[in-house]
Amino acid sequence: MLIMIDGIDGSGKSTIVAVLKEYLTGEGNAIFDLRDYWLANGKYPEFHELKSYDFIFTSEPTYIGIGKVLREELINSNNHYPEKAIAHAFSLDRIVLYNKIIIPALKEKKCVISDRGVSTSLCYQTLSGKLSIKEIAEMVGNSLALEYAPEHLIIMKVNPKEALARLKKRSEKQDNAVFEKLAFQTKAADLFYSKEYKKLFEAHGTKVHYLPGNDKIDIMKTSAIKLFKQILTK
Repeated sequence: MLIMIDGIDGSGKSTIVAVLKEYLTGEGNAIFDLRDYWLANGKYPEFHELKSYDFIFTSEPTYIGIGKVLREELINSNNHYPEKAIAHAFSLDRIVLYNKIIIPALKEKKCVISDRGVSTSLCYQTLSGKLSIKEIAEMVGNSLALEYAPEHLIIMKVNPKEALARLKKRSEKQDNAVFEKLAFQTKAADLFYSKEYKKLFEAHGTKVHYLPGNDKIDIMKTSAIKLFKQILTK
């Protein structure tokens, strides 16, 4: 299955991903972390290298090719690229990821856990009003991702002010992304938590879950593992 974890910046996604990795490893599962591979090798692995792993962790945008350009150039707030160009870049980065890793993994009955994905594009890239959800959904990579929509979408719920305060404390997260502004994240939170957004994914067969991101870290971890166990046993 494909499990997607999303939410506004600073909502606790990275914490939950780390918790799941620790939990799965502790249970004796073999996990493959694409982010670590990308950063170490600067390329995609061949899929046969993943055959022996039970769980594959990935993230979007990727850290190579178009994804690297997105992270370092296109979404930097010092630059001013057209929103449609940025949306298409996310879509193209996504179509490569799905064709090389996610679709083959799902066909091999593996579990893929994604930190962000098409769920982010359908929220973030529509907030300016310049691009509709329909336009975003029809972009080639996004259309493919919705064809292989996640079985489960976990959305972290957190107060935007708290989330931005967390980001300011993270020395490793000072990437000056255009999205990391309070007004933007407040609008994003409203859309992420809306009935309309939930229905959009339910129409593609996705079960939407919400995890509180304002809780103390130990409570967040316990809640995440409990939900994950429920997902895996259904």
